[in-house]
Amino acid sequence: MSALLMDLRVAVRSFLRTPALVVVAVLSLGLGIGALSTVYLWTDRFIHRPLPLVPDADRLTFIRTAGPGGVDDGVSYLTARDWGERNRAFDGLSVMTLQAVGVRELAGEGAERAWTGMVGGNYFDVLGTRALYGRTFQPDEEGRAAPVAVLGYEYWTRRFRADQSVIGRPIIVNGQQFEVVGVMPPTFGGGYVGLNLDLYALITTFPTTVGEDRLKVRRWYFLDVVGRLKPGVSIADASADMKRVGRELDAIYPDALNTASVKPLDGQGAPSIMKPVFAALMVVTGLVLLIACANVANLLLARATGRQKEIGVRLALGASRLRLVRQLLTESALLAAAGGVLGLWLAYLGRTGLAGLMPPVPYPIAMAYEMNTRVVLFGFVTAVITVALFGLWPALQASRPDLVSVLKDVPTVRRARSAGRWALVAGQMALAVVSLACAGLFLRAIDRSRTIDPGFRDSGSLLLVDTDLTIAGLNDSTGSETIGRLLDRVRSIPGVVNAAAATFVPLGWACCSSQDFEVEGYQPAPKEDMSLVYSRVTDGYFETMGIRPLAGRSLNRQDDRKAANSVVVNEAFVRRFWRGQSPIGRRLRRGPVEYTVVGLVPDGKYRGLTAEPFPLVYLAFAQSYDANPTLHVRATGDPTALMAGLRAQFKTVNLNLPMLDPRTMRQQMQQSTIGQEIGSKTLTVFGLVALLLAAVGIYGVMSYLVNQRRREIGIRVALGAATGRVAALVVRDGLKVTLAGAVIGVVVAIGAGRLLSGMLLGVSPADPVTFAVIGVLLVTVAVAACVVPAWRAARIDPIDALKGE
Repeated sequence: MSALLMDLRVAVRSFLRTPALVVVAVLSLGLGIGALSTVYLWTDRFIHRPLPLVPDADRLTFIRTAGPGGVDDGVSYLTARDWGERNRAFDGLSVMTLQAVGVRELAGEGAERAWTGMVGGNYFDVLGTRALYGRTFQPDEEGRAAPVAVLGYEYWTRRFRADQSVIGRPIIVNGQQFEVVGVMPPTFGGGYVGLNLDLYALITTFPTTVGEDRLKVRRWYFLDVVGRLKPGVSIADASADMKRVGRELDAIYPDALNTASVKPLDGQGAPSIMKPVFAALMVVTGLVLLIACANVANLLLARATGRQKEIGVRLALGASRLRLVRQLLTESALLAAAGGVLGLWLAYLGRTGLAGLMPPVPYPIAMAYEMNTRVVLFGFVTAVITVALFGLWPALQASRPDLVSVLKDVPTVRRARSAGRWALVAGQMALAVVSLACAGLFLRAIDRSRTIDPGFRDSGSLLLVDTDLTIAGLNDSTGSETIGRLLDRVRSIPGVVNAAAATFVPLGWACCSSQDFEVEGYQPAPKEDMSLVYSRVTDGYFETMGIRPLAGRSLNRQDDRKAANSVVVNEAFVRRFWRGQSPIGRRLRRGPVEYTVVGLVPDGKYRGLTAEPFPLVYLAFAQSYDANPTLHVRATGDPTALMAGLRAQFKTVNLNLPMLDPRTMRQQMQQSTIGQEIGSKTLTVFGLVALLLAAVGIYGVMSYLVNQRRREIGIRVALGAATGRVAALVVRDGLKVTLAGAVIGVVVAIGAGRLLSGMLLGVSPADPVTFAVIGVLLVTVAVAACVVPAWRAARIDPIDALKGE
């Protein structure tokens, strides 16, 4: 212990003599460790441990029906019940779906929207979680559609001010009285990873709260299923068992989709979208840390050169090489410890950064994560590894001085050591190229997304506003009229070109409604999925969106309850069902309701900018009511300037009518490129940090080498070399190593780009624009980093430089 304390005291005294070096080293390491620890915190919580309160989460599965062509679909309630009764692979299966409802207290006024998990009675048992206060659902409550609710922790603290007496209290959900029976623990998000749901209700209350009795229709695929595997049963075993169940059900219900698609729960939804982004972030932040380590290694090598006489004297007096290496590693460990503390503090500040990168979405996103022991341990291990990365080599190099030259006070520069410094700088530049290239490719993908035709005109002037007619106490007899009056008033606002409402907004996270249709003149294949996506739209929708009919007409005010039911279809619908023939006048049937096709519109982008369009049916809102329309308002200028006028018109039409989630269509479209958005922002920041660290590395090495070559430069000047030529010599050396590192970096970056190709929206991993911009940026930074050393070299006085000769 005394030897260690001695080493620490010597290290502290040594650092006090070089405070600038300590600050630069600690800042470099802190940035590197902080960036890597922050991304690890996000990845650990979002990808590796998305369900922290769920025991044995690796046994949970996400189950949907395996539709034709390998496309998964939802599950009907009746099919889910049959799966639960017939399977042999699961300890339990439970249904779940997401639904927005209006909630108010019994004696209160003004309902507010709450995102609700409509789930099976055994949902919490399957997940293996208990309530923080009160209880969860009881086994018999699903069968009798008990009006009971379990609150999410965040909703309980916000809406009910963390009042424990809420247990047993009645609340009003979409006009129906429910009893609060429990409150879930914090950070419990249920089976939908990345969401913090406000409350949970039984799926059997869906008909009374939502108004549609979907539970009795076997071909209404609107649910997801979560299942817990029995111990020792694999995903493959469960899939095989569910295929057996599917064959049994096919014999009884040949027209329904009965075969299950079984996948791990923690890999579905948002984690599957973000996994490649987080992988890229981990790689890039690892590169940032490597650059920081290379910087500190260079600083320690330069520092060791200045301490050659001290080290030589200690060796001459009998100190062992192992003793010197231990002393130098102790100094490196102190730097790493300080950098680790700074890095963990930066990770603490960045713990909520992921939520801040999200575009506006209407869902209760849960991406604000807290520090935990795993992150602290990761930061500690990272700090230990950095000691080996940046401390060992300088320590070994410094412990082997040329004793004769050092004791004679004749400085020497080993060629191998200089080559090592150049290799470190080249490596830094290569790593910076990879970081910036990944960021640049994502930025190019986002830029390209703006050139893709989404199927509607000028997204920058469209404002979207959701509303909920149920919260306002309206029903299908009054809701359509209210929306009509609201649209008339909105159209009168100065700056509004047109306005309409629709139930499906493309290029967002919201799932679209679908139902089985019968198509005139089309005979479905056995088990063909005839569940088609539809959107209820008001008059003026196509005009507001800038969609011109290709044939027939659009839906208008005459398409009301008194008129024959009319629909408009898109080109994908005609290609699938009528092989390009004219659809005008043809018939569709949805349950007992028959529709006539009155118009044909072009295809658009619906689920993603690169996804193929699917058949879409537009229903007249007045003929097919929905309580959750979205207003589409086209403005002459900035659409956000209309907000005050919109709020006034909402209050004029109905004081209880909520104005929810206002956003521009451009912000809506960002939801479809969320991975690229987050990737571009974070990778740009980390890439610039990497470039900054690389520039510091170039500056440090060039300054050191200029100092070591003072005599050589002095001779050149004495022999008549011009100052410009001397400066150019230094800049040339800096550019050589920059270009060498850049070439290596480009090769590695192209390989990394291929791994991300699925998210690049058609941008080539070897995109010439990206690499051209990075090339210019690197040369500019390298020249800037060499300017001061070159200026110093050009001002060297040959008399002073040659005094030692």
